[in-house]
Amino acid sequence: MPQIVLKFHDEILKVVELDKPLVTIGRKAKNDLVIDNLVVSSYHAQVVQEQGMFFIEDRGSTNGTFLNDRKIERLQLKNGDEIKIGKHVVVFQDFTGSAEPSAPPSFAEPRPEASDQIRTAFDETEITLGQPAAAPGIDSSAQVSGKEGSLLVVSGQTDKNQYGLVDKISIIGSQKGATVKLTKWLSPKVAALITHRDGVYTISVADAKNKILINGIPVPGRADLSDGDLVEVAGVKMYFYLTRPSS
Repeated sequence: MPQIVLKFHDEILKVVELDKPLVTIGRKAKNDLVIDNLVVSSYHAQVVQEQGMFFIEDRGSTNGTFLNDRKIERLQLKNGDEIKIGKHVVVFQDFTGSAEPSAPPSFAEPRPEASDQIRTAFDETEITLGQPAAAPGIDSSAQVSGKEGSLLVVSGQTDKNQYGLVDKISIIGSQKGATVKLTKWLSPKVAALITHRDGVYTISVADAKNKILINGIPVPGRADLSDGDLVEVAGVKMYFYLTRPSS
């Protein structure tokens, strides 16, 4: 699902999915994406979906709307475009055009010691390690109804060893409030995002400079996670697994 990401000084403030034909941006609370700043007009700009394409339009704002540092009235958006409104940046992300493999790749089996570690720590979670990511059209195990996703850190510097993915959007990075807090010096503020929608957990690249590996294979843009996937982000390796929520 294409989305826009609101940033201020490289810190993610909000993510809005573009799941309807018109998404409005402005200072007033009635907007889909609210930017509470006086330099932002009440109804500043909007993202319009037309025939599978997305356009950014200025709505007669006082201070203007800028796309990649160019003042615009209306212009088509492409993945990675940066919309500047005042001092805030809205990043357009659309990975739907990324090339997808026709069949699931053959992933290498995880190291035995890592497998032993995760099974020892979570004997009751019924984790199957080394399972490849699902190919298009194939249901991943992350779509099992009633299960919650979690991450177990097996290497790298983070503030905890285990994280529950209970929010619709989980941030992996060093910024304040990140779900998975990276503590290594000079770690990116936002390295990746994990979204939870309709029972599916999807990891996506927040910045092209930050690579994501799933079971040792680079992720082009985004990918759905499967139970037992080994995820590597910004030098941190974590196992994604599913558990049934405690009653």
